[in-house]
Amino acid sequence: MTGANKNNTMAAVLFLAFFCSKAHAEFREPMNAVKLGFAEIHFHTSTSDLEGPPGTTPPGITANINNTQTLAVIYERQISGPWSLVLQGGAPPTLKVDATGTAKALGKIATAKAWFPAVILKYTFHDVWGFRPYIGAGVNYTFYTDKHMTDAYTNGFRGTSSSVKLDNTWGGVMKFGAEFPLDDDWVIDVGYSHYWIKTNATIATETPGIGRIERTIQAEANPDAFGLLIGYKF
Repeated sequence: MTGANKNNTMAAVLFLAFFCSKAHAEFREPMNAVKLGFAEIHFHTSTSDLEGPPGTTPPGITANINNTQTLAVIYERQISGPWSLVLQGGAPPTLKVDATGTAKALGKIATAKAWFPAVILKYTFHDVWGFRPYIGAGVNYTFYTDKHMTDAYTNGFRGTSSSVKLDNTWGGVMKFGAEFPLDDDWVIDVGYSHYWIKTNATIATETPGIGRIERTIQAEANPDAFGLLIGYKF
């Protein structure tokens, strides 16, 4: 082989190697995704009766959390093949709590902002008719801010002011849904999540002639979250 031919062959090999490495980089599956959208939250509330010192609390007082909506945010990191780790959260929705049972006439008795971020291990299936179904499970940690009892509650117990303490808790979460690709980078994510959330509430009311009276109630919320998000993969 002549020197010119050797040089041409070497140049072709180098060009091919460069082209293949560039193509591999361009078509590499994205490892990260950020998604932003809307979540509709439906609560399945179950509570014990409100309990207090003997003679201070009528029997049969329960509560219910109203459905709400919020901004949903997800960060996802692919860890191996179809497996990825999902951090799921969003803007904390304001919970509005109504009295039920024998105190239904009181109406709204409390509000609070609920934070329930979750960590989920997710498995994504191969493309099915142009979309990618997925399923996952993990844990959530729930805590509360901006907690208030309404005047309706305080007046109902002939108090001057009330405050509430809500226990922070860990619980399970399951998720399934599907991604609909818009192009190589953008996707629409339609998902459903079910959370297991429970808490204990301690409500303290300053009562003239008696002093501070504490009442307690146990609640399970167990919300369903229906999400519609747009995501960017990188």
